[in-house]
Amino acid sequence: MCKPLAVMWAGRGGVKEVEVLDLGKIVVGLLVVLVAVFIFVPGVRQSFTRVLSNSETVVVPPRPDGGAQSAQSQSNQGEVVEQELEIITLLGYDAIPAIVAPDFLSAGEAQLQYSPDEQVLGLSINGDNRAYSIPMLSRHEIVNDEVGGVPVAVTW
Repeated sequence: MCKPLAVMWAGRGGVKEVEVLDLGKIVVGLLVVLVAVFIFVPGVRQSFTRVLSNSETVVVPPRPDGGAQSAQSQSNQGEVVEQELEIITLLGYDAIPAIVAPDFLSAGEAQLQYSPDEQVLGLSINGDNRAYSIPMLSRHEIVNDEVGGVPVAVTW
């Protein structure tokens, strides 16, 4: 338990000890303020993301036919010029784990567990039929599986 910082105060009634600061409350208050700034001030969050992420600059050359692309800009003279684009990587290499050799439900179990409008990716190879839940794929992005004796990578 943090002991409050106390000071002696001399007044009409004599010398009194007055509690001024509780160090624990100050630390907690500062942490709350820092978290609030990080969450609610976009510039702070973006700066933090840029420090912790990798980036790469890609140069998009003009098209040979002179046509404008969305990644290019035009100069004052009307000519199409190359443009530099910065690609920022937020997650490291292999940061999202793949699902390897997944377990599947029977059709009856799937009807009980999933809603009728659940979106799935369907795959049928050599009479072996599979349905991969899109919400599940959104979290893992890739499933390494074997369907109908053929190794497959199901991605979303």
